[in-house]
Formats: sequence, C-alpha cells, structure tokens
Amino acid sequence: MYNFLKKNNLQIFKFGVSGVIASYINYLVYISFYFISNNLVFASLCGYLIGILVSFILAKIWVFRNRLKQPIVKSFYLFCLIYLLGGIEMSLIIIVLNQLINNHKIAWLFGAFIGALNNYLGSKYITFRK
Repeated sequence: MYNFLKKNNLQIFKFGVSGVIASYINYLVYISFYFISNNLVFASLCGYLIGILVSFILAKIWVFRNRLKQPIVKSFYLFCLIYLLGGIEMSLIIIVLNQLINNHKIAWLFGAFIGALNNYLGSKYITFRK
C-alpha cells in the first residue's frame, strides 16, 4: 500500500484537485440554473452533468494523461458507470454504517472515502488505463 501511494502520490493529488474543481463548477452551474429557472431538480441535474463532464475532461487530459485511441464516447460511458457504482457504494456504506454507529458524519466520511477510492481505481485501471 505504501509503495502504491508513493508511486502515485502526484496522480492522487491531481485526482483530488480535479474533484474539487469539478464540484465547484457543479455548484456554480447549479446556482446559476436555479437562479434562472427556480427549478431545483433541473438545476441539480444540469450542475451534476456539467460536473461529471468537467471531471472526465480533467481526468483524461490532466490526471491520467490518457492518449489511448479508444473512442471518447466509450471512455465517457465507462467513466459514468464507474462513478455511478461509486455513488451507489457510497450511499450503501453511509446507510449501513449510520445504522451501526448512529453517526451520519462519520458514516459520510467512510462512504466518501470508498466512493472516491472506487472512482480513482476505476478511472486508473478501466477508463484511462495505458
């Protein structure tokens, strides 16, 4: 585990930074569309979709520097599937852990860690493998 972290520390750091950037853009789009439309569902969906797109672009060109000839649509499809799985894992862990320890904040931290781990490893070894 130590060797993996040492070997990939810059890539892991970039993955975290790109996640923060994508989340910030997601929020800006959400706020903008909510201000324009006053529709919470529409604004949330727009923010999430743009956030996923930004996350994909940053992962492809900055985090993993992926230059495979794999069609972009296939890469994006795999990316979305991995992130969907990460979201499901995160949600399940939060629900189960909160039932066990009765602390939603700690449950969220563990769930977020597992979701992020899933997203990083899935992106590295499935979507953007070299």
